[in-house]
Amino acid sequence: AGGAQQSAKGFSDVFVAKLNGTLQTVVQVTYLGGSLADEASGLALDSTGAVFVAGSTSSSDFPGTAGGAQSQNGGGNDGFVAKLNNALTSVVQATYLGSTGFGTSNFDAATTIALDASDNVYVAGYTDKSNFPQTAGGAQPIFGGGASDAFVAKLGNGLTNIIQATYFGGSGGDVATALALDGTGNV
Repeated sequence: AGGAQQSAKGFSDVFVAKLNGTLQTVVQVTYLGGSLADEASGLALDSTGAVFVAGSTSSSDFPGTAGGAQSQNGGGNDGFVAKLNNALTSVVQATYLGSTGFGTSNFDAATTIALDASDNVYVAGYTDKSNFPQTAGGAQPIFGGGASDAFVAKLGNGLTNIIQATYFGGSGGDVATALALDGTGNV
């Protein structure tokens, strides 16, 4: 009881659980999701203990996205990043992360997440569109082709801005499933 979202809303929702250090007691559990399918694939904590969840959603009413870097679903399935307080009692901010437009497919998914020493948020995943946000100036600013390209995006800790994103892929199907940062902040 008392979670940020106390009941499931859609076809499938994410759940986030906090257990004590001995794994013997559930401290708090919350649902996270909108009216359609939502799936989590990564979780990270910042230096204050805030909980960051990354995944994919087809919901146009995902909670907490107002004021986010991308406040609306771009169409189809988008990646998402959500920041919850340490107690899991509120969604601090969330944002969609994906390309825009409908067509034969429109699928973006955030599959992994990491934070740097300054608590900036790095998310990797994949997209099947050539208009993923903020890729201009990135290492690979243009979609490589094929079924999908991997992407890496850097967001501010408040999830209100995408600092930079880049495609990472060639002419086939490319997907990012892991992400790590070194001591100097290289991805």
